[in-house]
Amino acid sequence: MNDLPKLQYNGPEEPLDKYPVDESCVINDLARTFDDDDVAEPLQDEEIKVWTYDDDTKIVKEEKEEEEKEEEEKEEEEKEEEDIKTEPEIIDKTDIFTDFMTEFGAKRTKELAIKTEEKKKQLRQLIRVEQKKDDVSEETLITPEDEDIVSERVSTESSIHPCLRKIDISDSQLKLVNPYTVYQVPNDPGLLPAFWLLRERPPIYSTDGVQKFYDIIKRAGLRSIGSLKDMLLTDQLNLSYYGLKSPIMKAICEALVDNTFVRKLDFKDSKLSANACRYLNDLLLKNNTIIDLLLSGCRIGTNGAKNLYDAISENTILKVLDLSRCDIGNEGFGYIASALSNNQDLESLDLSDNHLDEMCSKSLYNLLSQSKLTHLNLSWNSLHDAKVWKALVDGLRKNETLRSLNLSWNALGEECVHHLYNLLSRSRNIEKLNLSWNKFNGEHAEIIAEGISKNNTLQELQLGNNPLKAQGVSALIHAITPNISRNSALCLLDLENIWANKDILEDLETIKNVRPWVTIKLGGILSNYQLVGPNVRRILLKRANYEAMLPKQKKQQRNFGQFVMSLTDKLITRGMFARIY
Repeated sequence: MNDLPKLQYNGPEEPLDKYPVDESCVINDLARTFDDDDVAEPLQDEEIKVWTYDDDTKIVKEEKEEEEKEEEEKEEEEKEEEDIKTEPEIIDKTDIFTDFMTEFGAKRTKELAIKTEEKKKQLRQLIRVEQKKDDVSEETLITPEDEDIVSERVSTESSIHPCLRKIDISDSQLKLVNPYTVYQVPNDPGLLPAFWLLRERPPIYSTDGVQKFYDIIKRAGLRSIGSLKDMLLTDQLNLSYYGLKSPIMKAICEALVDNTFVRKLDFKDSKLSANACRYLNDLLLKNNTIIDLLLSGCRIGTNGAKNLYDAISENTILKVLDLSRCDIGNEGFGYIASALSNNQDLESLDLSDNHLDEMCSKSLYNLLSQSKLTHLNLSWNSLHDAKVWKALVDGLRKNETLRSLNLSWNALGEECVHHLYNLLSRSRNIEKLNLSWNKFNGEHAEIIAEGISKNNTLQELQLGNNPLKAQGVSALIHAITPNISRNSALCLLDLENIWANKDILEDLETIKNVRPWVTIKLGGILSNYQLVGPNVRRILLKRANYEAMLPKQKKQQRNFGQFVMSLTDKLITRGMFARIY
């Protein structure tokens, strides 16, 4: 903005040697060229005079007239005073000076043109104006502020921005853009948005997690699961028997964090590691739609159960948890029981085939007394010890929510039968009890029958495949007759693969007539009839007749029946018998 003001000449271009040159002007121009910085500031406040073509022509005419007069006078004096020899020297000096001034003026004009072009180029970049082409006219953008002062517009000044007043460019070439709207002051983005100015912002995925899963797989270089694309859009994710490793489990869990479709996860027999259980733990802490988690046969072990502690303890959406055949042992069962003591929303828990024994009695008591489970499966363990059953009965005494209990395949027998009697006679909430495939005999069945007769909440009792014999079956059926248990709610008595005598027919008939809704399953009823085998005489006669007719020659064939009829009651010798036959 400190450059010298420049004069705009709109007339035709003519050679500089046409005009007279004053030596004082040349000296001043040289001084101004080498000392632009010192002169620039005082000249900023001077007014710029614009020459027109008419003023220039008038001045030229006056100068011509004066030159003519001076030349006439000089010629007269020269003719009189100077000799003819001096005339060539004067002409030579004048020609040399004229050539010098012509060359100096052209050089100065070229330098000024270059500076002016550079200045215009900088101004174009500042105000974003493209260079004018010869055959294209420039458009002038009129801002709302310009509309009020269109008539007062000045060619080299801008009425909007004072900083643009010294721009050496015409309005026809100037395309104004309001810098206050182009370069707005940004709002304070805060720490988190400002962080993403330095780093690439992570992509935004849809809630189904399909694209998120495939992007994670691609970045990790893992093999994808083709069927997962469709399963993520359904209510069940069935990946049983896939043998999933920890990296793929991490990708699946991250894809399911925001998924709102999948409500059931099935990883049956996938053998998950402790790290995979940690990824599942993080998923269950963030996801709000998964209600079923099936980990049957995943062999997560004690460490896996420990890594699932937070999810089981804090998740309020999960309703069904299957940890059967997971090898968690007594220690892992301790983590599960402790977590469920803080969870009042889980309804069904399957802990079958986890090598539980009498060492888990305390954890079992805590689980039953503090949780709100409705279904508990403890089958395929070793819970036959009296200590375990005491803890079980004491825990169920404080439990008011449990409806179904599965204790099959636990080798239950003599040690626990009396605790079982207490359970049946005092329980007020258990509706389904599975005691099949154990070691109860006929005597134990009589004790169990006595407990059934005092129970009015049990609806299903399974005692199949126990060595109860006919004596035990008779005692159990007699215990549920209307005369013995008037308030019984039993609907199903399963005695599969156990046979009974005919003396139970009367009780069965009574139950059928009075309580037709009761179903009793038996292996069969013994009939007590004498078994009759085949007729031995008939078998021997047919065999003898076959042997008699066996020869191919007809003369040698004999009818054994006729032979027997021809015999008399007298004894005959062997030789006589051979001749007759």
